Amino acid sequence: MAQHVIPAYLALLLVIIVPGVAGGILAANRARNFIGWSILCGLFPIFLLVIYFHKPLREVEGKFRKCRSCGEFIKWRDACCKYCTAPQYPTDPPASAA
Repeated sequence: MAQHVIPAYLALLLVIIVPGVAGGILAANRARNFIGWSILCGLFPIFLLVIYFHKPLREVEGKFRKCRSCGEFIKWRDACCKYCTAPQYPTDPPASAA
């Protein structure tokens, strides 16, 4: 009978590297430290959930922006804030014709 043994480098890749890189990318999308969160998520993969549900520190172009009404962070493409339902405009609100 042939036994299939996973090489050590493959086990290292699956168990440490993949969660570490995924955690780093999630952290970078939330304006947080890529390397610190990569190490943390590589050693303790449960931190992937922590960074996923954590709010960003500041606006991240193309990812998150602040609601102009309540100040909560919302996804960049959202048309209205999910917290206060205020409409969001891609740039400054359109000037009214006078």
